[in-house]
Amino acid sequence: MSGLSRRDLVIAATGFAVTPLSARRIAAAELRVDLSKERVGQPPLAFQPVVGTWRVVQDGADKVIMVDGQPWKANQNNRTALLAERARSFYNASQEDFIDNVKQFAYYPIATLNGVDNFSNGAISLKFKTIAGDLDRCSGILFNVKPNGDWLSTRYNDTEYNITLWTFHDGIRKMVRRGPGREPWHLARDQWHDLKMTVSGTDFKTYINGQLALEYTLPEPVSGKIGLWSKTDSTSYFKDYVVESA
Repeated sequence: MSGLSRRDLVIAATGFAVTPLSARRIAAAELRVDLSKERVGQPPLAFQPVVGTWRVVQDGADKVIMVDGQPWKANQNNRTALLAERARSFYNASQEDFIDNVKQFAYYPIATLNGVDNFSNGAISLKFKTIAGDLDRCSGILFNVKPNGDWLSTRYNDTEYNITLWTFHDGIRKMVRRGPGREPWHLARDQWHDLKMTVSGTDFKTYINGQLALEYTLPEPVSGKIGLWSKTDSTSYFKDYVVESA
């Protein structure tokens, strides 16, 4: 595949072109991210790593995406290095709001899905597995990512055993709603679990392993990029990322 361009490699890895999908096109299809043609040891082509260390690893018979928290932990004093450069390539040099804010969310590794610029209504699901983390062990879905760096995320925390909806706005992260902790969300570590979010207008829900874990009425409908989310030194595996648009 050495003769292929990065665009060709992304198409091969995902089945979708890098060219942003129109709202009509994504609404007419279910997008399932295929990692089978990704290269182990390399950053994923299906996703655009923005903050943190993301790469493809082998897990049994499957290729999966790993967010690796060890480099973050080893370089806490330098965690903002190169973030501005990554942010410029993520949107472009004119997005100075994003450049300014990206340094402030260095605590939160994120990677956005290529080919989907405007998810609004529907469902996003994935499988995650907690691997390691001393400060945190978090795995989540990123959505409503705006050009200025604002975003929303829903995540499972393996240290608190709860599900939470977070907002990041103007460089500040705040909890929006926390689902019940402990039982029944004390999930077995090193096993795969299902995380799913649904949004219809302002109606938002999160499910863990098929069980409703959190529901909330958003202040306004969402519209923006989507992807993967983690926190500080968390190391997690992700696979089976599926987008369904209503």
